[in-house]
Amino acid sequence: MKYLCLGYYTVDGRDRLTRDEYAAIVARCGPLDAELRGCGKAGVVASLVEHEVVTLRTRAGELSATDGPYVESKEQVGSFLIVEASDLNDAVRIASRHPAARLGEELGWALEVRPIGHLEEYRRDGGIR
Repeated sequence: MKYLCLGYYTVDGRDRLTRDEYAAIVARCGPLDAELRGCGKAGVVASLVEHEVVTLRTRAGELSATDGPYVESKEQVGSFLIVEASDLNDAVRIASRHPAARLGEELGWALEVRPIGHLEEYRRDGGIR
């Protein structure tokens, strides 16, 4: 089964880091990502661009688009990965190795793990796998 792992962060926590400290954390992600891809446990791994966000929702029956991540939370989604795991416990075990899961206390980061109920994977030629 596939699981979506959402990496959250707080802007204040991230902004307390120097450029070198942040680069060191990011460098720790690469080897884990490569290992998970190599053994078939990771399908997609990505970091998200912080300032290019549009939130869509309906207000008074009309679609509204708002610039910025204005979901009611002090945390922002900063990355995601999709992992293949035998069950939720296995997905948590895999996700717990990610730096975002280990930096919550000092930086306000977190990693949320959710089962994916339905996923259509598209091939480059437009067909469904």
